Amino acid sequence: MEVPLPDIGTTILWGLAIVLGVQVWRKHGAKEARVAMWKAAERAVRILPRIAVAVLTAGFAARLIPSGVVADHIGAGSGSSGVLLAMLVGGFIPAGPIISFPLVVALHEAGAGTVQLVTLLTAWSVFAIHRVIIYEIPLMGLRFSAIRLASSLPLPLVAAALTALLLSLIR
Repeated sequence: MEVPLPDIGTTILWGLAIVLGVQVWRKHGAKEARVAMWKAAERAVRILPRIAVAVLTAGFAARLIPSGVVADHIGAGSGSSGVLLAMLVGGFIPAGPIISFPLVVALHEAGAGTVQLVTLLTAWSVFAIHRVIIYEIPLMGLRFSAIRLASSLPLPLVAAALTALLLSLIR
């Protein structure tokens, strides 16, 4: 069995971790570098099961999501209605990145278009209605939240337009 090479993102993250580890060691000594490494290992042990379950869930979801429905509603040919639907869905995904990104991978595999997926992720990042209700309104107030949401409303549409433009330039 052939061992796959790490992708560029993983390579960059490993490089960054090594550089930062060396900096901690140089600035604070070997003892602090070991403490930092143990704390990182403890966090990894806590989060790795979540990541594994999220990836497994996305794999199952990819098999359950009907490709025809996805392609019809948020596929590359769905046009502005697909962009608006992706924007709406993205704002209401009640999950963090561990669930959202594998879900986007599953939607992509089921036929969702790139423009629509960028729109969905942008709406998820900007709106996240569950975070607005749980954190933003209680902490910042309804007026602030309403102003922020209203001023952010065009962002997923801008992302969609820029994605479409970029795709047209690289094809």
